[in-house]
Amino acid sequence: MSTGELVGDVKDVIERLRLDAKKKAEEILKEAEKRAEEIIEEAEKKWREEAEKKREEIIEKAKKEAQIIVSEARRKARMIIATAKYEVIEEVFKRAKEELRKKVNIRSSLNNLLRESLVHITKPSIIYVNKDDVDILREIINDLGLEDVEIKELDILGGLIIESVEGVKVDNSYDTRLKRAKETLVNKLAQILWSSG
Repeated sequence: MSTGELVGDVKDVIERLRLDAKKKAEEILKEAEKRAEEIIEEAEKKWREEAEKKREEIIEKAKKEAQIIVSEARRKARMIIATAKYEVIEEVFKRAKEELRKKVNIRSSLNNLLRESLVHITKPSIIYVNKDDVDILREIINDLGLEDVEIKELDILGGLIIESVEGVKVDNSYDTRLKRAKETLVNKLAQILWSSG
């Protein structure tokens, strides 16, 4: 799947969720307004039956109830839209995670991440990687002349986690890097995705 197709798919998901959320919000608001009108009509009927004295009191109470119903409908509509936005953002990061291993040159990535990690840990004892990356990492370690380094498989998307003899760890796994990117980019992404709506 190309990046263009991915962006197209994401835009389709965004548009569908936006339309669904908008439709649901309109339905809730329409139902609330209908119910509000019914309450006001009932109040006016009571007013005619009871007496002029109670008229203002009953109508005022009905307006307050109607306002509460409309306010609650607006709150529900905002919640639906917020949920849709959250789902879109989660879908973007899910797709990014799915595409990451397909798009990355694993050897180059592991080499760069290992060199970056070695800035913090000069004498690694264990390096954790995805099971598919063990042989590639072994070659990189040999190329760099690192000795006495144990390679262990770990259930991570990719990248690596390096541990020193002293037990200090540097986590350069794709999982952790995506998590950090998500924390940093979620607000910016929301602005980009929803600025037109």
